[in-house]
Amino acid sequence: MKEEALKEFVDFIIQERMQKAFSQMKAEKEPGREDGIERKYQEAVALLPPDKEQAVREYCDAIFDSGADAEQFFYRLGLKDGIRLHKIIKGIVKEIS
Repeated sequence: MKEEALKEFVDFIIQERMQKAFSQMKAEKEPGREDGIERKYQEAVALLPPDKEQAVREYCDAIFDSGADAEQFFYRLGLKDGIRLHKIIKGIVKEIS
């Protein structure tokens, strides 16, 4: 039961750290920048004929999906590294106690 409680605690710490880091990253970004980029994108796409507009939107969606896949991959990799590090530290603590 102690291991499950420790795992839950580590998961909680990881989640808190990620939320804090994400909040800090968002706070450091230029306010309104994303709204301006989105507005310019919508204006540019609106100038295209419907078939070209759809092609550009599909291309952008594919890029965003690819980015999301990369983020998920690196998140999982970091989580695996964190769990591995936790096991190593737990083993060290066990040996010295």
